Amino acid sequence: MCIRDRYQRRVRGHLASFNWKNFSLLGETQLKDKCSDVKFLVDHSLIAVAQRRFVYMYTKEGEEVHILSKMSNNDRLEYLPKHMILCGASSSYSTLHFMDISTGKEVATKAPSIVKDPTVCMKANPANGVLSTCDLRGIVKFWSPTVEAPLVQLKAHKGSISDIAFHNNGRHFVTLGNDHKMKVWDTRTLRTLDEYAITYNFNTVDISASGLLAMGGGTNIQVWKDMFTAAKPSGPYMKHGLGYGNIAQRVRFAPFEDILAIGHSNGFSTMIVPGSGEANPDFYFANPHETETHRKDRVVSSLLDKLPPDTITLDLKINGVDEEHMEAYTKRLEAQRKAKAIKARKGKLPDKSLGEKAPSGVAAGASVEDEVDEALGFELKGPARVMVSKKELQKQKKMAKWDKKDSSDKVRSKQNMRHSKIVKKLRGRAMKDERKKAKEKVKEEKIAATAKASGVKTVRRPSDAAAAAAGEAKAKKARVEAPNAAFMRFKNDDANDDEE
Repeated sequence: MCIRDRYQRRVRGHLASFNWKNFSLLGETQLKDKCSDVKFLVDHSLIAVAQRRFVYMYTKEGEEVHILSKMSNNDRLEYLPKHMILCGASSSYSTLHFMDISTGKEVATKAPSIVKDPTVCMKANPANGVLSTCDLRGIVKFWSPTVEAPLVQLKAHKGSISDIAFHNNGRHFVTLGNDHKMKVWDTRTLRTLDEYAITYNFNTVDISASGLLAMGGGTNIQVWKDMFTAAKPSGPYMKHGLGYGNIAQRVRFAPFEDILAIGHSNGFSTMIVPGSGEANPDFYFANPHETETHRKDRVVSSLLDKLPPDTITLDLKINGVDEEHMEAYTKRLEAQRKAKAIKARKGKLPDKSLGEKAPSGVAAGASVEDEVDEALGFELKGPARVMVSKKELQKQKKMAKWDKKDSSDKVRSKQNMRHSKIVKKLRGRAMKDERKKAKEKVKEEKIAATAKASGVKTVRRPSDAAAAAAGEAKAKKARVEAPNAAFMRFKNDDANDDEE
């Protein structure tokens, strides 16, 4: 077993390895660097440690052997024993590396444009060697070093995935999400078998050789039984409390024994879980009683039996998957999404006050390739076209033309506008007077014609309008002469005072 300590403030790491059976210390070292993850390679004699910048390889005594400089900024490690491939991922950068530790050559590297999201947790299927990674969006991706893109992308949870674990037979796996749900999946059909709502905030999960499932989070540990059988459990098999201040970080079952190891914030603890170990282990793959000679022979045999990376595949064309049903389901799901998109588009009417910034709603005619997520529907298209009248459109064009002018042009334009308003007002008054005079002339001609026909002599008198105009001129003259008369009286009074 290997223990790593991580100090948050000083970022100094302590690495120690000891015998699991008698807890005798095999070796320890002070790395003086941050340790994010640890994995045993080939056997317990080599250890891979993900440190701050690179991945280092140490012996069980703590001596440095290699620096894997090509695996930089990796804080998640996973080892494929049948292929002798060390996998590394990063929770800060969207990268994924595959390194063959038997030859020291890089097998494959996944670029950020392919990975797209940082890795939260990572686990390998022990049956076929397919690597699974989980991200913050709740998506599980299955990878093979020989295929550039992910083999399968599975939307498992609505939120982030805390941990993932595979059964030893490789037929089932369990995901633990931050949406307080635990799901059991079938690796052959990629469908959910069971879904459980959990009350505590669990962040780590592991499956024993006999099929028991352990979860840890906060100060609580739960063990579930019969998760992968027909008899579904109604509650946890065992419960355990770590005590105040002991926050569980990781839980792992000990091989061949009924013991659960718990790593928490204040150290390391163990608890007995009856029935978790394998009663009849296969000594061809692992021998708990092996000697040094047996260990050397096992290393040589593993090198000879090493599988090439091309054998890491995910074959879903097996009994249990109805391709016709899947095709019909896909078409029905696409029709439902289109109907939902049309309904959402009808419900979203653009606001005229927003102008070009108004949302366009959902594009109902989008294809399946434009989908973002089942919950999100289709991608949003460009800004909506706002329906405006012709008068408003002319006003907008006029204002846009006005905004393009500089300050001097605006001043001249304002002056011209003011002058044009005055001229327009005077022209309107003149036209009104002309129409009035024309009406009066027509009226006088009618009166003259009537008098001439009757033989009566008419005396021309000024019209009411002319009389009103004469009265207004007389009043204006009086208003002008009044101040002058008052001024003359004031001047004469001053002259008289001077004479006296």
